[in-house]
Amino acid sequence: MNKLIKIVFAAFILAQLPACTKFTTAEIKTEIDLNNFGKSPIEAGLLLGQAYNELRNNNITGSQFYRAFTTDYNVPATGTTFAQSAIARMNHDAGDGEVFAIWADHYKAISRPNLIIERAKDFGYIPGLSAADSANWRRIEGEARFLRGFLYFNLVRLYRNVPIIDKFFTELSQIDNVSNMPSSQMKEQEAKVYNFIINDLTMASQMLPNTPERGRAGKFTALSFLGKVHLTRATIAKYRDNAGNGVEDYKSAIAALQQVISSGQYALKTYYPDNFIRDKQYAGNNEFIFTVEFEALDGGSGRFGENSGFINNAGAVQDLIGAIAGANGASVANDFGWSAFDFSSPGDIVRRFWTFEDGDFRSFETNGRSGLQNTAIDCPNGGDCEIYIRTREPYQFTRPYWFEAVNNANSFRYRPATVDIVTGPGLNNRWFSTVWGDGNPNNTPTMQLVKFRRNPLTQANSTGAIFDADIPVMRYAEVLLMYAEAGNELNGPSIVPVGGSLTPVAAVNIVRDRARNFVYYPALTVNSRIIENNAYKLTYADIFRRVPTSNVVYSLAQGATNPVLTLAQATDTMSKYFNQICAFKGIREVPPAPTIRNFREFSATAGFVPDFSSSLSQVQFRNDLLDERWRELAGEQNCRWYDLTRYGTLISRVNAIKSQINPLTRRTLAATQFGTSVLTDPNPKFQYLPIPKQEIDRNKNLNQNEGF
Repeated sequence: MNKLIKIVFAAFILAQLPACTKFTTAEIKTEIDLNNFGKSPIEAGLLLGQAYNELRNNNITGSQFYRAFTTDYNVPATGTTFAQSAIARMNHDAGDGEVFAIWADHYKAISRPNLIIERAKDFGYIPGLSAADSANWRRIEGEARFLRGFLYFNLVRLYRNVPIIDKFFTELSQIDNVSNMPSSQMKEQEAKVYNFIINDLTMASQMLPNTPERGRAGKFTALSFLGKVHLTRATIAKYRDNAGNGVEDYKSAIAALQQVISSGQYALKTYYPDNFIRDKQYAGNNEFIFTVEFEALDGGSGRFGENSGFINNAGAVQDLIGAIAGANGASVANDFGWSAFDFSSPGDIVRRFWTFEDGDFRSFETNGRSGLQNTAIDCPNGGDCEIYIRTREPYQFTRPYWFEAVNNANSFRYRPATVDIVTGPGLNNRWFSTVWGDGNPNNTPTMQLVKFRRNPLTQANSTGAIFDADIPVMRYAEVLLMYAEAGNELNGPSIVPVGGSLTPVAAVNIVRDRARNFVYYPALTVNSRIIENNAYKLTYADIFRRVPTSNVVYSLAQGATNPVLTLAQATDTMSKYFNQICAFKGIREVPPAPTIRNFREFSATAGFVPDFSSSLSQVQFRNDLLDERWRELAGEQNCRWYDLTRYGTLISRVNAIKSQINPLTRRTLAATQFGTSVLTDPNPKFQYLPIPKQEIDRNKNLNQNEGF
């Protein structure tokens, strides 16, 4: 599907929920008789286009699920975020506006597939249909069932005790029979909803074609989500509720996911960022199993991520190296969120820089030395100034990016006499002597999600205000990770599960091997400019050759004597960090035909992103896999919140991590914004959302969730 079809002459939508209406009411904004429209595959196809269009919504596939759902690894930024998101602070109640908006938008979207399925039942099975019409009706019903299953899967994970509405309502009186269960029976209602979803997705997998159009659901889309639903239900039974071992659901997950793996239709893209770059998304390997179409012209529609810290963050990306303006409503990774890329995945810099990074050129007049890059071209801010590159990346594998050219308290590490990395006793006991944070080493670096907010500088129309690419909802990488998780729960990490083709370890290592791929610049030297075709002209030699002077402790070696580093030493430093610099540069300035190499090909980086070991225990593999899901999928479809809530560990993880010492920063989060202003004492009930008070006030058949 090249473009989502918008019906301009008929729109079947739920009410916009004024005080006098109910969430299941259909507001008819057309004079077309609903009893007569949608009887042909063409008309039903128009309705289906509208059903897909509903997915392009912040509350369904968009920014809400990263912005507002705090976990142990991501937390709201400072500023207006605290005023606008009670969910993010884990102190929401049944009257919260966002709790209501998510609910309302999902049920509004569900009304469309409900109508389509009714039309398919009424007109898709009548005698005398042509083979073509019969096939079209079957596909249309299958897509509608997938969409309904997808939407209910979101709802049941968010609210648990959700009512099932499987009919298109046109009258207010029809809402009277809508109900859920009392809070004491929440789990029973939850189970009913999961059975309903599984039925829809199973039917969809039998009705849909193997190779759908772009942005549409196909057989393997339904199977991927069917596997995810079974995996989720198994985890809930085994870990969250302690109500069984989940074996049958784990087996069903393997059966569904293996069909996707063995289809031969999907493979990981060679270069991880290509999943999020318009020019690359549909070139090369097909990793996308389901996407939501989103184009540049949609940016002003208010349909996706606008001004919410996800796509447009109240300020465009600066045109230097992809720096992000201050967040207004964003969620940022905390110490542990970005350290997860280093603890058990050293050298995972491509995924890390593409996912969480905030660094930019800054210029300062620091010492009156007008001989250092002081022209309008060299210093766009004007005046006599010196220039350095700020980065907020305190990792042991990012030393070549400490591009301070001045001694300024706002630079990453501005005391050259201190030791870069302090090493203590024990494994993984290495940390940085100073962590950058707006000049205060005790501040949390605001490591923002950027995979949906920037494009490489070489891509046309690169901007932070418009994300001109489709939104991946299900990628083949997640299929491999889900398969690995289900297989591990059945037999451990090193045994091929019954019906499968890979060991869990092998499945994960396919994903990790791709994480080692980077853009290779064979001609990169110390004389190369850090950013090509840009006003800033610093070279790597400039950066690596630093000298002390009487008034500038950390400055460039221009007009000074006795440099600390000679050009030969700078060359040696470049050689030492060559691959890391290539990776860093490639993320921002991917050439038209990049050469992709793997860190493992080079002795200096052979240990980067090491394979999961086949000797891991089942418990170790399970824990490491949850972090691997974060590294691969952070920011995509609320993955971390859903993962922790299905295991029942969201609250315990949040509480534990506030006082846990981070090995890289040597501090806890208790004194940071995370610990003092956001999650002071989260209640277990915040592992799900309440039924909106507005709905209970309108419909006395609805019961509130436990604790609210």
